[in-house]
Amino acid sequence: MKRLSMSLLSVFVAVATGCGIGPEIDDFNEAAVAAAAAGCECPGLLYSSEEECREDTIPTAAEQACVEALFKNIEGDYEPHLVCRTSATNRLTNCLNSRTCTDVARLTCGIDYADEVEDCPAFPADVQQELNECRT
Repeated sequence: MKRLSMSLLSVFVAVATGCGIGPEIDDFNEAAVAAAAAGCECPGLLYSSEEECREDTIPTAAEQACVEALFKNIEGDYEPHLVCRTSATNRLTNCLNSRTCTDVARLTCGIDYADEVEDCPAFPADVQQELNECRT
Protein backbone atom coordinates (compact mmCIF):
# COMPACT_ATOMS: atom_id res chain seq x y z
CA MET A 1 0.00 0.00 0.00
CA LYS A 2 2.89 2.36 0.78
CA ARG A 3 4.31 1.83 -2.72
CA LEU A 4 0.97 2.72 -4.30
CA SER A 5 0.69 5.83 -2.15
CA MET A 6 4.22 6.91 -3.07
CA SER A 7 3.52 6.33 -6.78
CA LEU A 8 0.30 8.31 -6.64
CA LEU A 9 2.01 11.08 -4.70
CA SER A 10 4.82 11.16 -7.25
CA VAL A 11 2.37 11.40 -10.13
CA PHE A 12 0.54 14.22 -8.36
CA VAL A 13 3.80 16.07 -7.70
CA ALA A 14 4.92 15.65 -11.31
CA VAL A 15 1.62 16.95 -12.64
CA ALA A 16 1.39 19.77 -10.12
CA THR A 17 4.91 21.00 -10.74
CA GLY A 18 4.52 21.09 -14.48
CA CYS A 19 6.56 19.72 -17.32
CA GLY A 20 9.60 21.96 -16.96
CA ILE A 21 11.86 18.99 -16.44
CA GLY A 22 15.09 18.85 -18.37
CA PRO A 23 15.46 16.61 -21.38
CA GLU A 24 17.96 14.44 -19.46
CA ILE A 25 15.15 12.96 -17.38
CA ASP A 26 12.92 12.37 -20.39
CA ASP A 27 15.85 10.74 -22.21
CA PHE A 28 16.62 8.63 -19.14
CA ASN A 29 13.04 7.36 -18.97
CA GLU A 30 12.78 6.78 -22.73
CA ALA A 31 16.04 4.82 -22.73
CA ALA A 32 14.79 2.61 -19.89
CA VAL A 33 11.59 1.84 -21.81
CA ALA A 34 13.47 1.06 -25.02
CA ALA A 35 15.99 -1.21 -23.29
CA ALA A 36 13.26 -3.12 -21.47
CA ALA A 37 11.34 -3.56 -24.73
CA ALA A 38 14.47 -4.79 -26.51
CA GLY A 39 15.14 -7.23 -23.69
CA CYS A 40 11.60 -8.55 -23.85
CA GLU A 41 11.88 -9.49 -27.51
CA CYS A 42 13.63 -12.61 -26.22
CA PRO A 43 11.92 -13.34 -22.87
CA GLY A 44 14.18 -16.32 -22.18
CA LEU A 45 14.02 -18.21 -18.93
CA LEU A 46 12.40 -15.58 -16.74
CA TYR A 47 9.18 -15.00 -18.68
CA SER A 48 6.85 -17.25 -20.61
CA SER A 49 6.08 -14.58 -23.20
CA GLU A 50 7.11 -11.20 -24.51
CA GLU A 51 3.86 -9.73 -23.17
CA GLU A 52 4.53 -11.02 -19.64
CA CYS A 53 8.04 -9.58 -19.79
CA ARG A 54 6.75 -6.20 -21.00
CA GLU A 55 4.17 -6.04 -18.20
CA ASP A 56 6.83 -6.77 -15.60
CA THR A 57 9.83 -4.81 -16.85
CA ILE A 58 8.81 -1.80 -18.93
CA PRO A 59 8.56 1.28 -16.70
CA THR A 60 4.95 2.43 -16.43
CA ALA A 61 3.79 6.02 -16.81
CA ALA A 62 3.50 6.23 -13.02
CA GLU A 63 7.05 4.93 -12.54
CA GLN A 64 8.36 7.41 -15.10
CA ALA A 65 6.44 10.24 -13.39
CA CYS A 66 7.99 9.19 -10.10
CA VAL A 67 11.48 9.49 -11.61
CA GLU A 68 10.61 12.91 -13.05
CA ALA A 69 9.28 14.10 -9.69
CA LEU A 70 12.35 12.76 -7.90
CA PHE A 71 14.81 14.71 -10.00
CA LYS A 72 12.60 17.79 -10.17
CA ASN A 73 12.38 18.00 -6.38
CA ILE A 74 15.90 17.16 -5.20
CA GLU A 75 18.78 19.53 -5.00
CA GLY A 76 21.98 18.83 -6.86
CA ASP A 77 23.23 18.52 -10.39
CA TYR A 78 22.50 14.99 -11.54
CA GLU A 79 22.77 15.73 -15.25
CA PRO A 80 26.12 13.89 -15.60
CA HIS A 81 24.65 10.86 -13.80
CA LEU A 82 21.57 10.78 -16.01
CA VAL A 83 23.44 11.41 -19.26
CA CYS A 84 25.96 8.66 -18.52
CA ARG A 85 23.28 6.11 -17.64
CA THR A 86 21.15 7.10 -20.61
CA SER A 87 24.10 6.62 -22.97
CA ALA A 88 24.86 3.21 -21.48
CA THR A 89 21.20 2.20 -21.71
CA ASN A 90 20.99 3.33 -25.34
CA ARG A 91 24.06 1.25 -26.17
CA LEU A 92 22.42 -1.72 -24.41
CA THR A 93 19.29 -1.28 -26.52
CA ASN A 94 21.33 -1.06 -29.73
CA CYS A 95 23.33 -4.13 -28.76
CA LEU A 96 20.21 -6.18 -27.96
CA ASN A 97 18.50 -5.06 -31.15
CA SER A 98 21.51 -6.12 -33.23
CA ARG A 99 21.40 -9.70 -31.95
CA THR A 100 19.00 -12.58 -32.49
CA CYS A 101 17.34 -14.40 -29.61
CA THR A 102 19.61 -17.39 -30.18
CA ASP A 103 22.75 -15.24 -30.29
CA VAL A 104 24.78 -15.97 -27.17
CA ALA A 105 26.41 -12.56 -27.66
CA ARG A 106 23.20 -10.99 -26.22
CA LEU A 107 24.64 -11.92 -22.83
CA THR A 108 27.63 -9.68 -23.44
CA CYS A 109 25.24 -6.77 -24.01
CA GLY A 110 24.18 -6.94 -20.36
CA ILE A 111 27.72 -7.43 -19.12
CA ASP A 112 28.98 -4.44 -21.10
CA TYR A 113 26.03 -2.36 -19.84
CA ALA A 114 26.78 -3.23 -16.20
CA ASP A 115 30.44 -2.28 -16.69
CA GLU A 116 29.47 1.04 -18.28
CA VAL A 117 27.00 1.94 -15.53
CA GLU A 118 29.63 1.08 -12.93
CA ASP A 119 31.85 3.73 -14.52
CA CYS A 120 29.09 6.38 -14.33
CA PRO A 121 29.00 8.85 -11.44
CA ALA A 122 27.21 7.23 -8.53
CA PHE A 123 24.02 8.71 -7.16
CA PRO A 124 24.05 9.37 -3.42
CA ALA A 125 22.58 6.37 -1.57
CA ASP A 126 19.31 8.14 -0.72
CA VAL A 127 18.77 9.23 -4.33
CA GLN A 128 19.53 5.72 -5.62
CA GLN A 129 17.12 4.25 -3.08
CA GLU A 130 14.34 6.61 -4.16
CA LEU A 131 15.07 5.85 -7.81
CA ASN A 132 14.84 2.12 -7.06
CA GLU A 133 11.55 2.67 -5.25
CA CYS A 134 10.17 4.49 -8.30
CA ARG A 135 10.89 1.46 -10.43
CA THR A 136 9.46 -1.24 -8.16
